[in-house]
Amino acid sequence: MKHSERILLGFVVVLALAMTMWTGCTKQEGTEQGKEAKEELPEAVAKAVKANFPDVQIDKVEVGEEAGITLYDIEFKADQGEIEVTLDGTVLDIATIITMEDLPKAAAEVIRKAAEGATIKRVEKSEVRAEIKEEGDKGKIVKLDSPRYVYEAELVKGDQTGEIEVDADGKVIEALKWDTKDSPEKDK
Repeated sequence: MKHSERILLGFVVVLALAMTMWTGCTKQEGTEQGKEAKEELPEAVAKAVKANFPDVQIDKVEVGEEAGITLYDIEFKADQGEIEVTLDGTVLDIATIITMEDLPKAAAEVIRKAAEGATIKRVEKSEVRAEIKEEGDKGKIVKLDSPRYVYEAELVKGDQTGEIEVDADGKVIEALKWDTKDSPEKDK
């Protein structure tokens, strides 16, 4: 082995060891708007994801903030759902893809009525485990004693898409809003 090959091999070994020892982050690959994106998850977030979805691949990670609290909205490949986790690893909610037949009767009736003339593209069941309460200029994470379930339907009608969100009793949480596929409002 040549001297330059030994140096290169040594560099690769050191680099591999350094990456293995770095326990603060987990790299996940995904696509966002057709581009290859790599997102590093803090250890607490990665642990929460693994505990709730041990065998899924991450498709997309969006990092945002609400009331001063950093949120990770993580979508999984192959329509296996999504999870929203705070920086400290608190799971706010878990969304899974379901069918209309899986909906509680009252929720299904409200969604079907809202969807008249449209196609129901996708239905999600969200298990809300914690919420962010605003206190002045800061937010506080409040864990729920028992999960609350919310159902969201994505609708398509011509060149418009819309979403409606209801609870198990059919009470509308977020009314149906329509956006055109080319609408700049949809991206905001």
